[in-house]
Amino acid sequence: MQNKKPKSAVEVTENRPMKFISERIGFEQSEEGLTIRIKASKPGDIQKLNIMKVWIVAWSASGLLIGSALFLDYPSDLKIYLAVFLAFWAYFLVKITRAYYFRKYGIETLYLNGDQCMLRRDVHGRSGKPYFFRIKEKNAFRWLNKQQKGAWFYDSFWVDSGGNCGFGKPGAEYRFGLQLEETEGKALVKMLNKELKITA
Repeated sequence: MQNKKPKSAVEVTENRPMKFISERIGFEQSEEGLTIRIKASKPGDIQKLNIMKVWIVAWSASGLLIGSALFLDYPSDLKIYLAVFLAFWAYFLVKITRAYYFRKYGIETLYLNGDQCMLRRDVHGRSGKPYFFRIKEKNAFRWLNKQQKGAWFYDSFWVDSGGNCGFGKPGAEYRFGLQLEETEGKALVKMLNKELKITA
């Protein structure tokens, strides 16, 4: 039997009956609570994804080429240097590959029921590990603007952690919503706080 090509994050969410805040943010309201699904990328990000793919191929080829030098007749101190370099090479290869797959096939899922919150990252339609929190009014959901600590890091397309929305103690927030635009991010925060019956 021929294996089917995995669906992208866009295809996965579009096949579900949802209402949308934006092209990346969909939501379902039920008696059980509010479910939010945030696509890790939008259709217009295809060029960025292609650049990431080219970078992964080039980085992989360079590492294999340099790694082959370990089997040649070079001084031992040079081989130690190459081994250290390859350790960093492998680390960044894993990081960027994970970022690529999450950006292409990933969805951030957020479930809110009363003050109970669940965050999860799904890839290829497979549910990730859920994290459960209790939301307090003084640490309600909020938009994390670009002036806040670490905002420049989370605004990079090459990063698959963090986000532009969050909750918790200022400076140590639990973040979600990778690279959301300000208008859609603030609309999402408003919806979440409304669900909590918190007036922003």
